[in-house]
Amino acid sequence: MIGKLVCFLLLAAAMLVCDIPKFRGACPRDRLVYGAMLAPLLYLGFLFVTTKSWPNLDTIFNLLNGPAKQIVQWLDPAKSS
Repeated sequence: MIGKLVCFLLLAAAMLVCDIPKFRGACPRDRLVYGAMLAPLLYLGFLFVTTKSWPNLDTIFNLLNGPAKQIVQWLDPAKSS
């Protein structure tokens, strides 16, 4: 767990070092978008470090798999004729 934590902290620090100068000059909308993108990344990083069995990206993709297949069936030209 310590190795994963060190890896995550190094990656987060590298990202912040590169992004903080740009973040200071960004408009409020860009800051909001950056924060909205950062929240799931922090959650997934937490799951990576703690190896919890909480919902992750695979769970979301599995939830969307059924509706996606149904949409493809509706749009299938072979079945529409």
